[in-house]
Amino acid sequence: MKHTFYAPAKVNLFLKVLSKRPDGYHNIISLVDPIALYDVIHIEEVDDDVIMVRDDKDILPDGEGNTLYRAAKLLKETYSIHKGVRIDVEKMIPIGSGLGGPSSDAATVLEGLSKIWQLSITDEELIGIGKRIGADVPLFLYGKPCIMEGIGDIITPMELPPLSYLVVYPGVIIQTKEVYGRLKIVLTNNENDIKLRGNFKSIGGIANSLENDLEQIGILMCPEIKTIKDKIMEAGAFGSLMSGSGSSVFGIFQNDRDARRASRFVQNMGSVFIANSLGRGNAYGDYGRKNICGS
Repeated sequence: MKHTFYAPAKVNLFLKVLSKRPDGYHNIISLVDPIALYDVIHIEEVDDDVIMVRDDKDILPDGEGNTLYRAAKLLKETYSIHKGVRIDVEKMIPIGSGLGGPSSDAATVLEGLSKIWQLSITDEELIGIGKRIGADVPLFLYGKPCIMEGIGDIITPMELPPLSYLVVYPGVIIQTKEVYGRLKIVLTNNENDIKLRGNFKSIGGIANSLENDLEQIGILMCPEIKTIKDKIMEAGAFGSLMSGSGSSVFGIFQNDRDARRASRFVQNMGSVFIANSLGRGNAYGDYGRKNICGS
């Protein structure tokens, strides 16, 4: 029997890098909003005790370099599962886009397989496994707007108004590790005093509070980011920002109608998506792909 799950993307409305850790990771504070742009993941048990992962665009790495594979392997090993699984992915979230596709895919596989295998597993245990795969995996297991701290593994709920996003991916893959490698951080003693700044109660407040410490580095690596930002703002967005480590850029709009109207101004600048914020919804529900504008 084949089971289908939906792995949502995310945008970072606020991302501040605080310091570099001895383990090579960086401490951050970020406000994240999961959005209705999905990879579609089909999971099917197989007779042989193997893990098979395939994607429709043939772009994901094999073995340990694949977050879906690692998620299935860790869950099997942790709970001594002697069953095989085939995972097929319809990739809609662009690779190297700053939209969290690999982490969301891993979280969805963990969530999906724990249900398929009927595991007695707590949220804390699932998050513990997720942390071993990637720093962003816990936020997708949470599946709602939240503040991420630490390396991304400390999650605090956050209420946000529903938003409509216009997302443009310029087709340039940016590696997160390379972006952070170019970031020059001045270590401070008052890191704990840095809080989320801004008013996130209204669309105007959110637009005025948009901030991403990685954006300038992203623009140096991909100048199209600045061009897309300017064009989105010209098209009537309340605000625009690079998401995560890039290279995707999003604009905030009052509703889908305005976002779709604005999409005409950027349709030749890359893959274009219209996506609503998920808000309080279940990130793993059957949302389908009706919110995808085009690619």
